Amino acid sequence: MTFEDSINVPKPAKGATRGIITEKQAAASLALAEKAFGESRFGLLRSERRGGVVSLLYGLKGRALDAKALAYELNN
Repeated sequence: MTFEDSINVPKPAKGATRGIITEKQAAASLALAEKAFGESRFGLLRSERRGGVVSLLYGLKGRALDAKALAYELNN
């Protein structure tokens, strides 16, 4: 079982090379995945950044991350 979600990346701050995903955006994505998986444990399988969108694929065998760790992972 997998769940796919996407996060729109905000425009970068003046002088920055790319936009930063906030912890609040990561928490919203995790909340949607939590609803999809119900009681099952899930984690991040893959993330892909293209243009102004980050595509996320969650699955049962992925790395379990909290919102802060997910935001860090997506920004680095």
